[in-house]
Amino acid sequence: MIIDPHIHSKYSGDATPTPAEIIKRSRKIGLDAIAIADHNSFKGSEVAMKEAKNMDDLLVLPAMEVTTSKGHIVALGINEELVKGMSPERTIDEIRSQGGIAVVPHPFVRYREGLCDYVKDLDIDAIETLNSRYILGLSNWQAKKLALKRGIPQIGSSDAHFLDAVGSCVTEIEADFTTDSVIKTILSGKTKVFGNRTPIPLIVKEVIKKKIINRL
Repeated sequence: MIIDPHIHSKYSGDATPTPAEIIKRSRKIGLDAIAIADHNSFKGSEVAMKEAKNMDDLLVLPAMEVTTSKGHIVALGINEELVKGMSPERTIDEIRSQGGIAVVPHPFVRYREGLCDYVKDLDIDAIETLNSRYILGLSNWQAKKLALKRGIPQIGSSDAHFLDAVGSCVTEIEADFTTDSVIKTILSGKTKVFGNRTPIPLIVKEVIKKKIINRL
């Protein structure tokens, strides 16, 4: 299976595509599974799961990106919205209590609220070692180094905020077409990550959009 486990929809507030548009593109480019992980909102994930309920060629994993007191964590495989602002440790406990896993996105990118040095000793389930929103890739290199040192399962994802970026970086696994199987496979560490950088014009477009939103 080829999955993109970290995509943002309009429910993030700083992204543009609707869940329906993300699903359409994901099927078009041949993804097998996706997760819409909006900022502090489970809405996009819920809408996408309903949209893809009867589809046999695309699995939608429930997810959201939670802002903890130290930075972001992607909750993958959960069943209800999590509260933002908790400590990373408590957030991880809440994710696991719902049967999900805690994935640390862009861990060493401070301006995107990565956990940075805090992640080095944190009990996590997986870590993004290939996030497509990079310029030089130093943060991805640091994440991969940590993953190898600690034996943490590696994740590749687009972290797309625009439709054209969906699927730019992905994770390859061997799993059945169910959320439980995907979660178990990721936990086993049997993952491969690959992909390309989000085109610079899209990154610039996103930065401008965020600045406009922050001024409103």
